[in-house]
This record gives sequence, structure tokens and C-alpha cells, in this order.
Amino acid sequence: MSDYSTLELTIDGGIARLVLNQPERGNPVDATSSRELKEVAITLSENDNVRVVLLTARGRAFSVGGDIKTFAKDRAALSTIVKAWTADFHSAIVRLMRMRAPVIAAVHGAVGGGSVSFVAACDLVYAARNVKFGSGFAQIGFSPDSGSTVTLTQRMGLSRAKRFLMLSEVLSAEEAAKAGLVDVVTDEAALMQDAEAAAQVLAKAAPLAIGGIKQLMLRTRVQGVEAQMEDEAQTLAGIARSDDAWEGINAFLQRRKPEFRGK
Repeated sequence: MSDYSTLELTIDGGIARLVLNQPERGNPVDATSSRELKEVAITLSENDNVRVVLLTARGRAFSVGGDIKTFAKDRAALSTIVKAWTADFHSAIVRLMRMRAPVIAAVHGAVGGGSVSFVAACDLVYAARNVKFGSGFAQIGFSPDSGSTVTLTQRMGLSRAKRFLMLSEVLSAEEAAKAGLVDVVTDEAALMQDAEAAAQVLAKAAPLAIGGIKQLMLRTRVQGVEAQMEDEAQTLAGIARSDDAWEGINAFLQRRKPEFRGK
């Protein structure tokens, strides 16, 4: 069990279960949660035993986004607060995006502001039917942060992401799935079961192969087709030298389940 005030972290059987744990406040993004999330992201990215991260939250809301009440306390300090919080929160999101293990988000209730981008940065997003995704930045006179212009564009496309942000839209789970923000919509009662099932599949999968897919997909929008195809070849060639690749080939030929060790 972890020792954090805003988060809870447990690791078992290759699955890191990360829980946002400020239910009475709606799990906001604030100074403490941003710092702790950055620390957790470093811990997870350095742990080779972590095969997959399952991100959930306690309470009625997954996360309401930035703590606006804190913003309102001191106008003169507002820009400093923004820089301090984003330094940690952005670092956490980037490390989770770039780490080898995939991240699954299982979301319910309200997801607002920067937390929408946090969810969009995850590799798989499961959403309960009661979810509402809200972009409140422009509504309070803010431009977006938390990687919103990157992660939302990657999932929704440039024009759809721009409309979502500029109009401060609120999307249902089904609307978010249609836009590409959500991968799977499920009943609230089945949310954790469905997300856990996906986590179990990834926990047994080949870590090098899954990590290779994740890293290659991150680069698809920033380089040309020739460079991307060469990266695919180089990544596959490196993985082909691994024990896992040899195990996978032999298990296929022997008609048995492979046992991948991440080596």
C-alpha cells in the first residue's frame, strides 16, 4: 500500500492499481495531487515488474479538474500557481505516456478540465455510461493545459478537439466514444470488471512488444512514413532478439500459452 495523501497505489501480479483518493473534494488537480502523481509516475516507470497501470477514482466524480477555489484565493499568485502545478502534472502525464507499461483508465461520474486530457493520455479508456466529460477552460477564461492540445487532438482529431475546447462542451460517454475520446462504454456496475479484464490480458502479454507498440504509436504524428516504417523495423528487430520473442514463437508452434518475462 502506498503512503500518499491524494492517491493510493498498490502493485500485484504485474498490475499497478492507481486510485485518485480525494472523494469528498471530487479528486481535483491541485499542488499535492500533482506532486504525488509525478512521484508515482517516476516510481512506476522505473519498476520493470509493472506490466500495466489501472487508473481509477473514488467518489462520485472521477476528477473535476483543477481546484478553482485555490485559484480564487490570490490573484497575484495565480500565474505562479499555474506554473508550479503544471510543472508536476505535466511531468506525470508525459512519464506515464512514455513508460513501457500501458495505462488503462476506468472513469465514472464527472471528468473535467485537465483531467480530461489526463484520461485522453491513457492507452485504453473505459467509461461508465453516466460519465460527463467537460472542457471548462474557456468557460473560466483559461486556455488549456495538461497536454490537452496534444492528447485530445490525437484521440479526437484537430477540428473536433478544437470545438470541444472552444465551446466548453460537455460530452456523454457515448458522445465521447463517437469522438474517439473513449474506447469502451459500459454499465457502471460492470466498469471495474471490464477494465480489470483488460488489465489481466495486458499483464500476461509480452511487455517488450506492448511497450514497442506504445512507443511507435506515440511517434506516428511527428515523423514521415519512411522514418516511421524504419522505426518499426528497428523496434521489431530489437524485440526479435529477446527471450520473449523466442518464447512466443515456440509457444505458437507448440500450441501452448506463452510465458513472457519481459526479457
